[in-house]
Amino acid sequence: MSSEKFTVTEHLVPGSYIREYPGSTVMQEDVLKIHVKQYTPKHEGPVPADAITFIAAHGVGLPKELYEPLWDELLERTNGFHIHGIWVADVASMNQSGIQNEDKLSMDCSWMDHPRDLFLMINHFREQMPRPLVGVGHSFGGNIITNLAYLHPRLFTTLLLIDPLIQLSPPSMGFGTDPPGPINYTLWRNDVWPSREAAIRANRGLIHGWDPRCVDRMAKYFFRDLPTPLYPDVEAVKARFDAAADTTATPVTLATPKYHELIAQIRQNFNARDPTTGRIEIPRATHADMDPLVASIPLYRPEPRSTFRRLGTLRPSCLWIVGGATFLNVDEIHEGVKICGSGIGGSGGVSEGRVKEVILPGLGHLMPFQEIGTVVGPCVAWLQQEMNRFRQMEREWEEERKGKSHLVLEENWYKVLKPMPSGRGKGGRKEKL
Repeated sequence: MSSEKFTVTEHLVPGSYIREYPGSTVMQEDVLKIHVKQYTPKHEGPVPADAITFIAAHGVGLPKELYEPLWDELLERTNGFHIHGIWVADVASMNQSGIQNEDKLSMDCSWMDHPRDLFLMINHFREQMPRPLVGVGHSFGGNIITNLAYLHPRLFTTLLLIDPLIQLSPPSMGFGTDPPGPINYTLWRNDVWPSREAAIRANRGLIHGWDPRCVDRMAKYFFRDLPTPLYPDVEAVKARFDAAADTTATPVTLATPKYHELIAQIRQNFNARDPTTGRIEIPRATHADMDPLVASIPLYRPEPRSTFRRLGTLRPSCLWIVGGATFLNVDEIHEGVKICGSGIGGSGGVSEGRVKEVILPGLGHLMPFQEIGTVVGPCVAWLQQEMNRFRQMEREWEEERKGKSHLVLEENWYKVLKPMPSGRGKGGRKEKL
């Protein structure tokens, strides 16, 4: 278990200011708090100077603690690299962060806020986060970590993207001719149960095939006891259920309310059509990130598409781990891998060995909680390669700096730049005698 392998420290830090959408908070000046867990390995000896600091991001509505067995497995299989620490923060509207902020959160959510929150966290704890930094992201967390790398291209040495939500096609939105999908399920699902045990039974389809360690964390962190601001009357909730139910048990609800889980999956565009003229007009004060080609659709999600379009510029090297049975558009992921890092400012991409895709046959989107060892295997192999490269680059940099002054420019500057013509001052003007 993680507490046996890691010292776990909890932090509460402020979120970034200003939020992407004005409707993210009740008042635009509200200060949100971000709940962070720091996992420090219980090393028996000194920590090597090049031990990795991991920054991780979770999936929509998935508690950050669900990934603890993944960290345990990664620590057990370290070979050719060491772990300095692993840092994971709940998104401001989800899980423990959401509970801290529930009196300030409103009904809008941008994926772009969490990369800034993580960057603020990294600067806040910089003394405890020595280089190299490695980003890890699952699902929409993969999108978030990628956007943090866009925000600061040299921040991460490499990225591990596990079934990341980076694609051009929108998800099935469950309206019109679309069949119902995850979005419909989220909105219409039951979100209150007479006990924690009943909640687990009701969600057994979600956790089918999960590692028992992840199921245990699901039971502990995916739900919260009543009362809550959404369900303040415990007795009224108890009255909903069969009289045969255990009346001494404490009812529970979702740790991340289903409404916040929904608006993280999809965003509303209900007001694009003018009720008087019938014309489609993008309300740029609130929906400037809307693609005009889809402005007539009442729901959208801009970040998967915009993140895909920038993949060519991704600076850190990148391992894509994709489930063979994922619900994501695998063909588009393949195309994303092909262009990843291949453009101006990028890593060099697949052709230079800086980007790699690993397909895990038979595994779905929730594979980090199912076949943990299978997911960790390619991560370990990639980190061994990238750490060898990191060490080589550090040696070359130190060698290059030897004997050079930090006070004056090197001689090449004088060889390349011509001297000023005699008698002329700055800007080429003649000097007055």
